[in-house]
Amino acid sequence: MQSSDLLEAIWRGDIACAEDSDGGARLGAILDALAPMRRIGLARGGHGAGAQILPEQTELLPALALGDVIEEELAMEAPQGALVMILDQAALRPGAGDAARAQLAGRLVGELLIDAVQRGLFPVEHETEALLLMAQGYDALAHRPEMARLGLVPAPFRIGLAAALASLWTGPVVRGSDPDELLCGPLFLSSPRLHDYLTSLDASFVPPAAGLATAELVRFAPEARTHDTWLREIGQRVETVLRDARAAQGETAREG
Repeated sequence: MQSSDLLEAIWRGDIACAEDSDGGARLGAILDALAPMRRIGLARGGHGAGAQILPEQTELLPALALGDVIEEELAMEAPQGALVMILDQAALRPGAGDAARAQLAGRLVGELLIDAVQRGLFPVEHETEALLLMAQGYDALAHRPEMARLGLVPAPFRIGLAAALASLWTGPVVRGSDPDELLCGPLFLSSPRLHDYLTSLDASFVPPAAGLATAELVRFAPEARTHDTWLREIGQRVETVLRDARAAQGETAREG
């Protein structure tokens, strides 16, 4: 969604607060548990956009920040440093159910992780490895009992997460297609075939060792951190895990 398109949608009244509905509030609780940070949830109808994330300071026009537009046009608070999440209204409609919300949550998490990598959070030679590790960590978190209590269903969460990753790695996931076989099989992100494919895309990619991607890697205490603070915290965690893993591999190689 281009900035001008988003601005026009706000002016037309196509965008509203996402958490004014029961479905939006339930999704908000899930997102607060997955990525606790200052967040503005918007819903867009009649567009089929799926999900999009933008920092509130994004300029829609020169010197016109998204956060300012939200406050002026939608009469919503736009905290400094918040992340704006623009959702497909269809997934929030009454009766959409837990599965639709879980799939949307997976898509949002995937977009969040891709955005983190594309911001240069990690060295270029480790970007694919870091993205895969974070996605595996979120898949593990989605299977935790506390997420089930919030209504997060792991299987559709995986579908949404895979759809976001496919937009970067393979192209759209269509049932029976190669991307579907690579990303949506029973092994999901641990599939050796997927790892071989990523190696063909990125010669510096090294599949993360089993056991590195845990729910604790991506779980954060519930506090109102800014998007930038979240980026810094998750970047430090992932870099530490990857650095320690490389050091251990090097030690093993020397002993061998």
